[in-house]
Amino acid sequence: MSKNIPKKVIDITGVELTPGKPTVCLGNGLQDFECCCDECDYFLLCFPEFDVQINEKT
Repeated sequence: MSKNIPKKVIDITGVELTPGKPTVCLGNGLQDFECCCDECDYFLLCFPEFDVQINEKT
C-alpha cells in the first residue's frame, strides 16, 4: 500500500474521512453520518491486523 496516505479525504457523499483512524473518522457510521467504510479506498488501513504483504518468489 502506498506510503502517501492523505490525512483527510472527502467522500463522494461529502463526509470527511480520516484514513487509518476509525475511531475519529466521520464515516465510521457512529457519528451521525452514514457508514462509508464499504466504499472507502483506505478501508484496510483501519484494520492493521489484516496487513497483507505480497511475497514474490524469485
